[in-house]
Amino acid sequence: MQTISLTSIKKEFTVETTQERAFKVFTEKMDLWWPRQHHIGSTAMTEMVVEPYVNGRWYSKHTDGSEANVGRVLTYQPYDLFVLAWQIDGNFKCDPNLVTEVVVAFIPEGPKTTRVKFEHKDLQKLADGTKVIESMDEGWGMIMEQYKNITEK
Repeated sequence: MQTISLTSIKKEFTVETTQERAFKVFTEKMDLWWPRQHHIGSTAMTEMVVEPYVNGRWYSKHTDGSEANVGRVLTYQPYDLFVLAWQIDGNFKCDPNLVTEVVVAFIPEGPKTTRVKFEHKDLQKLADGTKVIESMDEGWGMIMEQYKNITEK
């Protein structure tokens, strides 16, 4: 199921793994599944990093030694809920004054099955409206598919 509106992007899917592993792969191993071409740095990305605690940084590292901020951790509730502040504007530049939320809930459906509910909220705050959101919807779909594939390995 996916929904696109002016204010949010939603993805919901099941992963064949435990709730704990689904949460840990998302929060502690983002570098394994985040696509190398999706970054705002000025050179090639070498690593995607999330510091897994409230107020932890979310950023990418690059071949020139630089770092590019994406946002920060707003909520860290193992193994149920993870909320990130996305601070990238509609022109794909970091804006420390902008906050749109990436909310990810991990719901156990069995001992080795977890439903992942993903929502990127408050997208009306981004410049350029619908075109940017449609591009992000496609991007998040691909990124969540990569996350699912790595999680189920």
